[in-house]
Amino acid sequence: MRGIRATAVAAGLVAACSFITTSHADDTIQIGAPLILSGPGAFAGEASKRTLDMLAEELNKGGGISGAPVEFVYYDTEGKPDVAVRVVNRLVKSDQVDAVLGPIASWEAVAVKQVLERAGVPTLMLSATRSTVDPVSDCVFKLPADDAIVVARVYKYLKENGISKVALITTQDGFGDGGQRELENQAEAAGIEIVFDEKFSMDDTDLAPLLNKIKRTDAQAVINWSSSRAPVIVTNTFRQVGLDLPLIHSHAAISPAVLEGAGDNSEGMLAAGAKFEAVNDLPDSDPQKPVIKAYRDAYEASFGEAPNQFGAGAYDAFNILVDALKRAGTESEALCDAIEQTKGHVGLGGVYSYSDSDHAGLGTDSVVIYQAGSGQWKMLQ
Repeated sequence: MRGIRATAVAAGLVAACSFITTSHADDTIQIGAPLILSGPGAFAGEASKRTLDMLAEELNKGGGISGAPVEFVYYDTEGKPDVAVRVVNRLVKSDQVDAVLGPIASWEAVAVKQVLERAGVPTLMLSATRSTVDPVSDCVFKLPADDAIVVARVYKYLKENGISKVALITTQDGFGDGGQRELENQAEAAGIEIVFDEKFSMDDTDLAPLLNKIKRTDAQAVINWSSSRAPVIVTNTFRQVGLDLPLIHSHAAISPAVLEGAGDNSEGMLAAGAKFEAVNDLPDSDPQKPVIKAYRDAYEASFGEAPNQFGAGAYDAFNILVDALKRAGTESEALCDAIEQTKGHVGLGGVYSYSDSDHAGLGTDSVVIYQAGSGQWKMLQ
């Protein structure tokens, strides 16, 4: 096993970096965590970091893994692909980590995939886009429900509600591209006609011209595939221009931050995603319910606020990795094989089962439909 020398890093090597350096025994297990810790996406990285620190502290108090403590090396990716590539290179080449958990943003994950493939470091991505695991790489896996199964669930809902014509708006990044690709690929088989399909930038603050174009179509609903603060801007502008159609967001919108940002404008909007926000709506027979509740209670007790789905992804990644480490140790090939052999792991995002042909691990049964109301996401079906 490799030793650890650093645990926290600021600003992803772009600005002046500050290191907190400690000395550890050679048997410490080193895990790299490239996360968004500054900028608009920091709420996702902070929830992930808090979760990982909480879990590592609990594990280490119990003796770690076969007596070896776990420790994280954090780098701030700033939500930028070039920074993500830089810090992931540092993790695998300089820090020589035993495994990587992250990145979070799909545009970062797509950018670093080749670096991680070449390094052969066991990796559990915290991003949703399917392109990080399709085609399958020996040692790259992912956690959140991906665009393929979320799109399938959205289209199923639309057809059940008599909607067959949709307008698409997607962002010009890895997340938006992945969503658009699946929305287009699955449309014909699902009986959906796309009558409008345009992209916008994550930096756009005035989306009125784009949304006003939809008024001139015969769309019966609008699907927005974007992340970070973009769903807030879309929702607020959607109401301002007076679009009277169902608004359906991607799974990235299912967070308290989006509801807070959109305020009253969020009322009635829809999204499809993991069951995490629906814990109180789940039947007691659902095996995920006690797992979700236990995590939410522990997080709120530790940090005084509710967790989000990004912290939930980190929770699942950590537990799947720890289980594999207990079975296989830190030798890369053996550890990758052990992750791939994960079957029936009940997590916050679903019940995970990986295989040599599936490094995503989830099916459409992990996704539910939400509707926003009274400042909360409620499970619709």
